[in-house]
Amino acid sequence: MTQVLTADGTTSKLGNMFRSYTEPKSCPTTCPLMGKGCYAELGPTNWVWRKVATNKKSTDWQGFCKKVQRLPKGTMWRHNVAGDLPNNGGTIDNIAVKALVKANTGKNGFTYTHHALTDENLTTVRRANYDGFTINLSANGMHQVDQYMDTDLPVVTVLPIDSPKVQYTAKGRKVVVCPAVTRPDKVTCSTCGICADNNRSYAIGFPAHGVSKKKAQLVAFGS
Repeated sequence: MTQVLTADGTTSKLGNMFRSYTEPKSCPTTCPLMGKGCYAELGPTNWVWRKVATNKKSTDWQGFCKKVQRLPKGTMWRHNVAGDLPNNGGTIDNIAVKALVKANTGKNGFTYTHHALTDENLTTVRRANYDGFTINLSANGMHQVDQYMDTDLPVVTVLPIDSPKVQYTAKGRKVVVCPAVTRPDKVTCSTCGICADNNRSYAIGFPAHGVSKKKAQLVAFGS
């Protein structure tokens, strides 16, 4: 049973935004950042994340969807500051995602997934985006962005620490560094919203960050 912890209030990067954390077992074992630089495995985010399964404020998936359903119309919110979509051995749980998409009706929710680009997973992600809940595919560096963008789904990617604000893939796709990273004094997720736009024509890049950012950077380099 998937456990989710939700939170309200303001953070330096997210701003004032409803957000969630899904227990670590939701993450795919195939993610190259697992144990190799994932920002959520150490530091303040991890302090919250590792206690999701035992936190008295956590709820099961059904309870989480009810919380989402009660959000005011038009609310932009982030699913999974840490964690990934419910799955069965790496196959995204289509029924669980459908329930979340339905709860999100009239809101502007978004998230990211590192689950493999199997036909079944892509079908689930594509349907969710079509029905108004943005799921970004998480690539592992510039070397994967074209492959991921070929799906016609929204894409984000990890980047080396000192990446330029704008760069282009081999196929000429634009990759823009997250504005909350390049302009932290002026932009937060709650004032930006590009990750919630599933019709954008460019990928969003997140330079490796967190306590183990040097390890994560190796993934971005394709090492």
